[in-house]
Amino acid sequence: MTIRPTNCKSVIRMAALLICLALPAWAGAGAAKDGKAQAQGESVQAAATAQLSEEILKRSTTFFAAPPFMTAENVYDEVVQGGDKEFFIVSLQSRADFAKGHVPGAVNIPFDEITEQKSLALLPHDRKIILTCDDGHRSMVASLYINQLGYSATTMPMGLNHWNSAQSAAPYTPSPKYPVTAEKKDAAPGQKLPEVNAKAAQGNELITERTRAVLSSGRNLFMDRSELYREQGKEGGKGVFVVSIQRPEDYAVGHVPGAINIPFNQIARKESLAQLPRDREIVVVCYIGHIGAAVALMLNQLGYEAYDLRFGTLGWNDETEGLGKMKAFMRSMTENRNYPVEGTK
Repeated sequence: MTIRPTNCKSVIRMAALLICLALPAWAGAGAAKDGKAQAQGESVQAAATAQLSEEILKRSTTFFAAPPFMTAENVYDEVVQGGDKEFFIVSLQSRADFAKGHVPGAVNIPFDEITEQKSLALLPHDRKIILTCDDGHRSMVASLYINQLGYSATTMPMGLNHWNSAQSAAPYTPSPKYPVTAEKKDAAPGQKLPEVNAKAAQGNELITERTRAVLSSGRNLFMDRSELYREQGKEGGKGVFVVSIQRPEDYAVGHVPGAINIPFNQIARKESLAQLPRDREIVVVCYIGHIGAAVALMLNQLGYEAYDLRFGTLGWNDETEGLGKMKAFMRSMTENRNYPVEGTK
């Protein structure tokens, strides 16, 4: 039997009723489709982030197991005076500062140009690269990056500050002896890695892309001790998250107040990164600011906002036993050796 409406209004009411009955099903199907697409997008992003972090951590693990250094004394004796051709000295000074005075025999690659192809083309694969700068911090950033690319690079501790302080554009100033503590602070585990987008999926292209993004961001990778001291005085230091990468036995006898401890030889592990927040500034504190500089680069490569405390624990308080067995040696790094320099002016 066919049912025929008696007028147009009846037809309209019936059509409206059918539409209303069908809407929940359509909406549900659309929402399910959108939810599925979102889940797939999140899954793809998570996989990309995991791949990126795997690559960066894999290439950083060996570096942080034994961070490479070569003292100014050894550079002077073996390379400058001894003429050992196994080594290749690179100065990361600006061109203007390099022209005023640099370690003799050094080739100039300004720090902000280290990711450029023309700069990498100057580096030999068959020689040990010695990196120098004003205070050693930028040298350690460059050292991590260059070692990640497969070169063999080492850093001259404290840079020109120790070699010939008159040539340093970033001089070391005596420690203000800020307070230290032996109180242990724990972090909440289970934090997720930041989400990072990169065009390159792996290899040197990925490392260079992420490093270039960090160096071109306009942010200073380094934080002065006075700035950290001020930040810690604001709202109980909630604005910053301090990570000491001292050895556990050194952390236990003296560290920057409020810092958690992740030893530097464990920092390139996922379980270590799981202790770090994604929504706060991370300040890395080591012994003299050098290993912390490399850690700051790695964390920024991974998408964190991280800073290195300039001159580390030494600059914060050079009397603390938190400097460990190498305390006397580290303090000697602040002395001026007054070694010769050469310039182009």
